[in-house]
Amino acid sequence: MAYTQADLDAIKTAIASGALSVEIDGQKIVYRSFFELERAEARIRREVFGPTSRPRSVQARFRRE
Repeated sequence: MAYTQADLDAIKTAIASGALSVEIDGQKIVYRSFFELERAEARIRREVFGPTSRPRSVQARFRRE
């Protein structure tokens, strides 16, 4: 099954709301724990963006003159 950005958005919405059930591709999935839900989100993120996807961070640097 190929996951889409919409599937990833559904998982993220469930995580944000504290729900343990998600509907993906017309199928309702009920997770046993928040940990399982986070693992599913990571798996879908890897499939959508590739294995090296990580949240990007930016570090600002300042210099005194």
